[in-house]
Amino acid sequence: MKILFAILIAGSLLGLNVWLYKANKNTPVPEGCENLKPDCHGCGITDCSLRRTEEIREDTK
Repeated sequence: MKILFAILIAGSLLGLNVWLYKANKNTPVPEGCENLKPDCHGCGITDCSLRRTEEIREDTK
């Protein structure tokens, strides 16, 4: 009986996860959130991959 409950709970959680994933994928992006690129000049992280690509772009200009 314990195994049956475990299977039912696992199946329910898996089904809920799949349903929430599909619902999230079908939700439209709110206005103002289309372009969420960070402003690298205000961030204090020096080893960020975005900052490195930004510096490479500036060096190639």
